Amino acid sequence: MKKRSEEKNNEQANSDIHGRIEYIDQGLRSVDNRIRAIEKRLSVKTFEPDQVNISHDESGKIDEELLEKLDALDEKLKHLEKTIQEKQEPEIIPIKTQLSMIEDRMQRLENQNKIRIGRIKVPIEFSGLAATIVMFATGYLIYSGHWNIIRSPYYPIAIGILFGAVVTGKFIMTNRK
Repeated sequence: MKKRSEEKNNEQANSDIHGRIEYIDQGLRSVDNRIRAIEKRLSVKTFEPDQVNISHDESGKIDEELLEKLDALDEKLKHLEKTIQEKQEPEIIPIKTQLSMIEDRMQRLENQNKIRIGRIKVPIEFSGLAATIVMFATGYLIYSGHWNIIRSPYYPIAIGILFGAVVTGKFIMTNRK
């Protein structure tokens, strides 16, 4: 019964994390699409005075008004590009922070029921381990004929303390950083 509720809790946590990852992924795609649209708009070549075909009038004078307009447009484009870059950085930083937090939480959930033996991570269920110890101890006591220990109130109290310690230890391990 406990195992099923733990599995349901893990499934809910995993689906919650999956939903959050999808939300952040959609946000990143939206930001990426906006950046691409802006890049397309900014892909207009900047004007250099020597690259522009400037018309000469009959007296050989250069059309200064056209040159000034091109320079003004060039300055506006540079300013717009700088402004866009400055506005997008504050939007990206919180998304990166959120992703980092979600990755850390996923890592904790994955390592929740694992202990490390050397370089190998071994999954272990502490409540199952405690139950196994209790069963072996009870079997030994029954086999050796120590019914008085099993019938005493101290034996179930000790079992309750053992299971309480396991639950407390698991809670602490899950919520530590």
